[in-house]
Amino acid sequence: MDPQRLLQLVEKYAVKVESGVVYRRYKRFRADRWYGGIATADVVGCNLRCGMCWAWRNTSFVLSGGEWLAPAEVAERLRGIAERKGFRQVRVSGGEPLIAPVHLLQVIDSFAKYTFIVETNGLLIDKALAKELAARPHAVVRVSIKGATAEEFVKITMSPPQYFYKQLEALRLLVEAGMEPCRDVYPAAMLGFSTAETARELEKALAEIDPRLAECIDVEYVILYPHVVKLMSARGLKPTKAVTPSGVPAFMI
Repeated sequence: MDPQRLLQLVEKYAVKVESGVVYRRYKRFRADRWYGGIATADVVGCNLRCGMCWAWRNTSFVLSGGEWLAPAEVAERLRGIAERKGFRQVRVSGGEPLIAPVHLLQVIDSFAKYTFIVETNGLLIDKALAKELAARPHAVVRVSIKGATAEEFVKITMSPPQYFYKQLEALRLLVEAGMEPCRDVYPAAMLGFSTAETARELEKALAEIDPRLAECIDVEYVILYPHVVKLMSARGLKPTKAVTPSGVPAFMI
């Protein structure tokens, strides 16, 4: 599945511009337990089709549904959740937030007194966007790497292997733009289909960008929600390690 073609589809069906304002489709807004408590907006549309995606039914794999919202409307709803719950962190999740980057940057700009966590697969980060993100000191970028190697990336996403390296390049560009590794930017890695050997390969690749990146990998494993198990079965994927929805290790093969 070509991420560039998927990007074009999301831009066609889940992004629009009216009177100079960039709108995106959003499915829901919620208070979530991750990061110790965070206000979350689930956006429609992604440029990858990961075989263990928790959001595939409602947001990441779809191009329709939800509400068309301007950045100011997204910010208002997130702020309302954060204020009610006492959260100091907000995020956009459920899909790729950096599709239509102008929209997301305007949302981020509404939260100078909060930490805004940008969860991204990194494929859309170029030098210019890296500088934009680095210019926002309250933004923290979490680059979610799909697998530990290009081969694992292909297995998980069914996308060409060169896109694996674009994720690593995103981290390099963000560090070069001035983001502090492990504070402002850090790698997350889906290692649920990896071996100890391939995990070490990823650590080495990250250390070549900046040694600190290899020391703060946020390791992800497959969460065995029923709909995720269904998707993995359809894709012929079997993880080496997984966890139950409550976080208990489930199995290793």
